[in-house]
Amino acid sequence: MIFILKKKILKKIKEFRLNYSYVRFYDQNEPVIYINLNHRTKVRTYLNLFFRIHEVYKEPIVVKFSLLRMFFLAKWFNELDYIYFEKPFSKTTKLKIFSHHKKADFRVNYNYRKIYSSDDYQENALPYIMHPANYLQKESEILPKRIGILMSGNFDEKIYNTNVIQDNFGLHNRWEIYKAVLRSDKLIQITGDELIEGLESGKFKNRFTLMKWQSGAIPTEKWRYYLSSADFIFCAPGMTMPMCHNVLEAMSVGVIPILNYPHWLNPSLENDLNCLVYRDLSEIAEIINKALSLSDDKKNEMAKNVMKYYQMYYENYVFNEKGNRELILLNENIKDLV
Repeated sequence: MIFILKKKILKKIKEFRLNYSYVRFYDQNEPVIYINLNHRTKVRTYLNLFFRIHEVYKEPIVVKFSLLRMFFLAKWFNELDYIYFEKPFSKTTKLKIFSHHKKADFRVNYNYRKIYSSDDYQENALPYIMHPANYLQKESEILPKRIGILMSGNFDEKIYNTNVIQDNFGLHNRWEIYKAVLRSDKLIQITGDELIEGLESGKFKNRFTLMKWQSGAIPTEKWRYYLSSADFIFCAPGMTMPMCHNVLEAMSVGVIPILNYPHWLNPSLENDLNCLVYRDLSEIAEIINKALSLSDDKKNEMAKNVMKYYQMYYENYVFNEKGNRELILLNENIKDLV
């Protein structure tokens, strides 16, 4: 874990040096959307708020300034021209306030246990996001189905072979699932380039297609385009929590998830309706065979259910402005998840 932490810090320092010049402070008089969250808030939690707020409110978004926030958010001032830091020692007119404080217009908490401990829809939970790069692009075109099951990602043993997921959530971790998948007789391992080159050949149609980032993956900006050609995506938990953005990327283009954390979505996904669920390593071979043997009619029906679900619960979010509004955010800090 020390190796991973050091790698992340060095990456963030490099990123800050490249982008700190884009940081700007709000020095105008127009009302703003104001965000004041505690220091342990993860970058993706901020980004989730930024993207969702900007869909609804067109006012500038101003974040309470601190050197720590500047260090972690600097890159996004280059990407998003509507975010600012609060100018030190100045007064800002606040149209809406997002904060942990009791008097905020939207009182933020990180009680995501309320989501994953219930199957029912919680309307005051902000939908988790896809990889942030997807919100900076146009909608992805959807391709004809030419891949049976697709699995793609980082499968580094140093990162994913830990007890975090098992101890905190009672689930098998990504490394264990990856090792089980390798035993499938339907498996074919390829690079991103090989998938693109061979997509129209039909050779992936009835196969479990695995792409490791370490071997060469599809660039993020093209990922959903090629992902849309799969009937299914095989999902495994992230490093510190089960929820991983690839399940949402897949559902946004009508790809059916196979996963072991259906209750982490809001509302929970339903087996055989809008997903396939495996719970143990011993079920992985069976669920792979089941997915690849489903009729086209059944897969089309499930794909429509997936799209309907995504559009209803994850595509947009309307902030309810009646009274002091509780807002549940998925913050990736392990202390906020358990």
